[in-house]
Amino acid sequence: MTKTELLELIKNLENSGVEFKRDTIDNRALAKELVAFANLQGGRVILGVDDDGSVVGLT
Repeated sequence: MTKTELLELIKNLENSGVEFKRDTIDNRALAKELVAFANLQGGRVILGVDDDGSVVGLT
């Protein structure tokens, strides 16, 4: 994925194929999200982005 593609995904916010997760997610919760996507049509989990599309964890 290119930087431009990533920024476009973030700009369009979450949907049925894109899920944002903050940098503080625990392993079990992340695994649950990944399994859910694998059991459906697939998708992308983007770490370090808040639900409102703001990038978190960078200074």
